[in-house]
Formats: sequence, C-alpha cells, structure tokens
Amino acid sequence: MNLNKLRSSEVNIFFTSDTHAYHKNIVKGVSSWSDIQTCRNFENQIDMTEELIKNINAVVKEDDILFHLGDWSFGGIDKVWEFRKQINCKNIHLILGNHDHHIENNQVLPNIFDKIHYEDRFYHTYLSMKDLFKSVSHYQEINIDGVKFVLMHYAMRVWNKSHHGSIHLYGHSHGNIDNNYGLSMDVGVDTNDLKPYSYKKIIEIMDTRQKLLIDHHNENTH
Repeated sequence: MNLNKLRSSEVNIFFTSDTHAYHKNIVKGVSSWSDIQTCRNFENQIDMTEELIKNINAVVKEDDILFHLGDWSFGGIDKVWEFRKQINCKNIHLILGNHDHHIENNQVLPNIFDKIHYEDRFYHTYLSMKDLFKSVSHYQEINIDGVKFVLMHYAMRVWNKSHHGSIHLYGHSHGNIDNNYGLSMDVGVDTNDLKPYSYKKIIEIMDTRQKLLIDHHNENTH
C-alpha cells in the first residue's frame, strides 16, 4: 500500500506510541523509581501490557493500519515478539524510539521461524525483528486524504511543510510537554487512556488548531 496515497474511505488508520510493553518501572505496583506518581496505575507490568493489548485489539482490526511511533517494549528480545504476536493488526509501521535498539539492530528472534517455499520444497528461516512489522524507520512522511503527516518519535518545533498545514505526530514525552503546539501532538498512550488514536480523532483535534509560522517560512514560501 502506498503510504503517500492513503484514503481514510478505503482503510482505517490509527496512531499510537510509547506502549512500553512489559516495562516494570513504568508501573506503580512494582516500580523502583523515586517518583511513582508519574507511573501507570497497575499492580504489575503484565496487567499493564494485557490492558494495552486489549485496547489496541478493540479498535485496530487485522487489515487496518497502525503507525506506532516508538518505544515498543521492554525486557529483551523475547518481549518484542511476545507483545507483537498478541496484536491482531497485520499492518504495523514502526517509527523507532530511543528504547527500540533490539529492533533497530534487527536482531534475530530465537526459535521463531518462517516457512519459505522454493522449487517445490519448504525451508525454515529465522525471523528477525524487522520482519515483525510492515516497515521500520526513524522518520516517516505519509499522506492521508491529501494531508501530509510527519511522524517521528521526538517532538519537533518545525517540520516539513509545517507552514503549509502538514501535521506532526510524535511520542517520547508521555504527555509531559505542551500538547497544543500548532498542528502537532503527542499520540503516546499516556495521553489517551492507554488507547490508540484514530485518524478521525486526530483530524477532529487538528481542525480546532492553527498552523504556526515561527520562522521565515510562510504560506508563500516553497
């Protein structure tokens, strides 16, 4: 599917970030952090992860598209697969976060195989991290219904075509920075009751905002 020609009338599109699946310290019940007030209100990381999986599968169906803007999971290579295999969506595009080093390095998944058919014989090959996703990148630009979206794990003050009304979605900050900065927003789960955002919801929010012209660029600048 061409990410530069997406149509919301043809496919349902969702965005999320910073799931931190199986991350112990982000959970109040078992965290060793000194300030647990900022932690998620669960007894343990398993309960939190089950809630994340339930929330994603409740709205994102198998043939929908989910853009995940980084910090997928914690706890090693096995947890990347453990989280992925429980999510029904086949079309997950991952924009790498600062904690996604196993995926970035494309490490091989232990004991996870794919079957390849070649010249009337079947062969087994190990799957690598990036095989779990439709695409993996540090930065992604897409177009939905003629609107440009700039996707990155980190928030930017200006971005490509921001002076022409493009939308910037990011994660990383867990709702702890200004989330009303022009046509940009944090789509991390901590800003949405641990749920993904639908494309429709993003557009509803952006329709209440105005683009920012903060440098020499303006509507007449190409």
